Amino acid sequence: MHLRNPYTQNPPDFRALAESYVKLAKFLQDDATIDFTDAEAICALTEALLHKDFDIDIELLPDRLCPRVANRLNYILWMQDLLDSDSYGVNTINHSTPIWGLDIGTGTSCIYPLLGCRLRRNWNFIATDIDDLAVSTAATVVSRNKLTDRIFVVKTAPVDSLFTHYPCGESHMNEYFHFTMCNPPFYSSAADYNASQTLKVTPAHSFTAAAPEEMITPGGEVAFVKRMINESIERFRNDANTGNTWYTSMLGKLDSLKVVVSKLRKHGIFNYAIAEFIQGQFTRRWAVAWRFGARRLLPEIARPVEPVLSAAVRGLLPPATGCVLSSGHAEGTKDNHLLDKVLSTLKNDFGEFIHLEKLPQPNADKYYITGYSREGNVWSRKFRRNKRRKIEDVDHVERSRMHETIGFGFRIFVDYSVKTEICKCIIHWSYGSDPIVFESFCGMLKDRIQPLVSS
Repeated sequence: MHLRNPYTQNPPDFRALAESYVKLAKFLQDDATIDFTDAEAICALTEALLHKDFDIDIELLPDRLCPRVANRLNYILWMQDLLDSDSYGVNTINHSTPIWGLDIGTGTSCIYPLLGCRLRRNWNFIATDIDDLAVSTAATVVSRNKLTDRIFVVKTAPVDSLFTHYPCGESHMNEYFHFTMCNPPFYSSAADYNASQTLKVTPAHSFTAAAPEEMITPGGEVAFVKRMINESIERFRNDANTGNTWYTSMLGKLDSLKVVVSKLRKHGIFNYAIAEFIQGQFTRRWAVAWRFGARRLLPEIARPVEPVLSAAVRGLLPPATGCVLSSGHAEGTKDNHLLDKVLSTLKNDFGEFIHLEKLPQPNADKYYITGYSREGNVWSRKFRRNKRRKIEDVDHVERSRMHETIGFGFRIFVDYSVKTEICKCIIHWSYGSDPIVFESFCGMLKDRIQPLVSS
């Protein structure tokens, strides 16, 4: 599960749930659990959890897909991580700036928009579906929870573009989505579904009722996400403002994740992220996200340490966005004192080409360095020599334009352990498109840290 998922350490108390949600009581067995092969019992449990923990009032259809709350919550929390990574040092949880998401195939429960809006008051959604019953039922659920000013349910057709923006009135107009979500059908056909069931070593722990269109799509989930990738590429080509949109999808098969990551890499898309959600002993799901802009994820999101990823997934991870440089024993070194030395050195050596600031860390009595340059490897002798020659040949108007964009950005933190007397320099790659430039920057910084520690 996601580390912030409340069900990780506090699994539901079925007896307490049944007391607060009467509908569940009739399904409660003597051992204080329910029959997970009973579709109505599963729906009642989901309704009770949503009612108690998220103040969501919903009546699920027993013959339609019933969302497992903990699993769906994993996806929402990961989506928060992706968005928050862009705003290091800024509280975005209850920020006033509206955030817009697109939920593709929202289903009868409209579960992702409901959870997203309950957890973040500045989130808004367009929720689409091609199924008439899904659209009408989702719209009713949204109205029932008084979220019609934040969630807009839209009927689409299979041939429609997946990422078309649907106007919702002047007060809700937005140029692009901040993120998209999708949980496409796993299977390509009924035969594909039946074959997957025969491969299972043990019977399903929980019964899954669903309409055919909720389980099957031409080509399965791989074909659907490939379509998402193709349409997102075309969208970015036509409108560069969509570069910071996170396109995301859940996946039900590890093999699907491998194919999707391979396609992203084939198209030169290396600013992506993957996640693995392990739900108890029986359920494992994966998620993938990508975008075309140059903002990079925090290292712990791009390459998470916890929870530990399986070996197969670790091989699919994107380029690292973090680096830790250990400078050995540094008795008596102070974090902020060494950070000042690093800042002074960078200003003296590269201040002409790198904008540098020292800022307070959020929720900590420490500071960090943030810096950015218009171009990449500005610390090489070759770059600085060529740059000075170019500057001599341009007028003052053109010279001012040279600093309007960012080509490479970073953050530097210093951490000193009194116990081990080891000083570490932690580097975050915050902006850029070339991993080699980041590796070069870390190498340059490593050469400059040791003299500072020993001085």
